[in-house]
Amino acid sequence: MFTRATLTSRPVITSAAILGAGAASFYLTRPKPIQFESAMNPGAGTQLAPDTMTNTTKAGIAAPKKTFTFPVWSHGLKVSRVEQINHDTKKITFELPEQDSISGIPPSAAVLTQHTPSGAWFPVFRPYTPISSPDTPGSLTLLVKKYPQGRASAHLHSLIPGSTLTFRGPIPGYAYTPSPTTTRSILLIAGGAGITPLYSLTKSILSDPTDKTRIELIWGVNGPQDMVLRSELSALESQHPERLSVTYAISGPSSDLSRSDPQKFPEGRITKTILEQVIRKFESQPTSSSSSAAAAAKAKVSSQSKSDPTVWGDAKGTKVFLCGPPAMEESIASKKTGGILGELGIGKKEVYRF
Repeated sequence: MFTRATLTSRPVITSAAILGAGAASFYLTRPKPIQFESAMNPGAGTQLAPDTMTNTTKAGIAAPKKTFTFPVWSHGLKVSRVEQINHDTKKITFELPEQDSISGIPPSAAVLTQHTPSGAWFPVFRPYTPISSPDTPGSLTLLVKKYPQGRASAHLHSLIPGSTLTFRGPIPGYAYTPSPTTTRSILLIAGGAGITPLYSLTKSILSDPTDKTRIELIWGVNGPQDMVLRSELSALESQHPERLSVTYAISGPSSDLSRSDPQKFPEGRITKTILEQVIRKFESQPTSSSSSAAAAAKAKVSSQSKSDPTVWGDAKGTKVFLCGPPAMEESIASKKTGGILGELGIGKKEVYRF
């Protein structure tokens, strides 16, 4: 069995670790990145940022300037608007450094908020997925739920217009690949505030008119008051009726919504029964796979007719995207047993957990 080295037995390593931690803390708490000569003078040699991080398109046309290009760089953004959505959730909009700049945060990716509580030695970092689009000019919007013991969420809820918050990012999300030639279906499962990366992914997929991917989204909430993105999702459903279907599982007290439309607003948590009903829609569809048999079947189908059957799973073979409280995620897709999805025949590698 290996044991940890004591402070007295490894003085050199310990000193190096302390110096390294101090250097990291110094760098991460700086408002600006440390710039080397080649960064300030591109003609001197290697540049700090590669060409892919510049703001010029291949055609030579100036593209909107991206605010977030390198994860450890910090940005102090000023609050421009605060909206109280319900009893514990606020929508907070921040101004980007330039009016025509964009965040550039990829769909389902996150930014890292940073603040140092009064009397604390070290800053508190928390990731949030913006609900604003990557190319929204001049602003970045977060949907923030306040938790009883949440130091970051409590601080964000204390912000008012004019307040400033430090951000870093982006933190990578899921690298989704559009499907312009094959009709595909994917299942998104959210619990509470876990809706934000899935909402971001949904918006991105639907914004591409050439993408043939269809989305089934199930969102578990405590009550109607917690459907904080319902109007936005309803608008997307209306705009893309053939590509998006949203189900709200309400676990709290019985509501008028559940009584009026039990299929759209089923009562209770996201159970095996609810998931099975949705998955039945996919059972007759071939699954996305890299196996030779699947590839041969796909080739055969594409040569048979102009209207390809729907494939369950995206181009990478991911069928289900999941984000929610740890207990919910463990119940639905346990890392050990596979959870409810495992019982329904969904493999662990076919599930992506944010």
